[in-house]
Amino acid sequence: MSRVVEGLLLFVAIFLVLLGVVFLIAAGTQNLLTGVALMAVAAMLMFYSYRSRRIEAAKPTLVSQNFNVTMSGSGQLEKRELKCKSCGAPLADENLRVVQGGVIMTCPYCGTVSSLEESPKW
Repeated sequence: MSRVVEGLLLFVAIFLVLLGVVFLIAAGTQNLLTGVALMAVAAMLMFYSYRSRRIEAAKPTLVSQNFNVTMSGSGQLEKRELKCKSCGAPLADENLRVVQGGVIMTCPYCGTVSSLEESPKW
């Protein structure tokens, strides 16, 4: 339910409560029944507004987050051509796979499988 509709609903309920109090103060038999009826309608409107707000609050909301991550090396980065450790053939990006957190190289020429190791920075 929108805020405007909810505000109007509560305004009408408060108006009915005040009008019901006026009728109850007037204190005739017919005025007493009218005052009680107005108060009951106002109570139902307030309960409906309260209940709809509780239902709306219980619905899950989708939260979307974007993370911007930039990666950089700690020193000078240089591009080197990967070569097979066995036959010395050049390796392309298609020959690399990530398996259990490590990079595996498969030579398309001799079929040798080896892991890519990072050299120490010191």
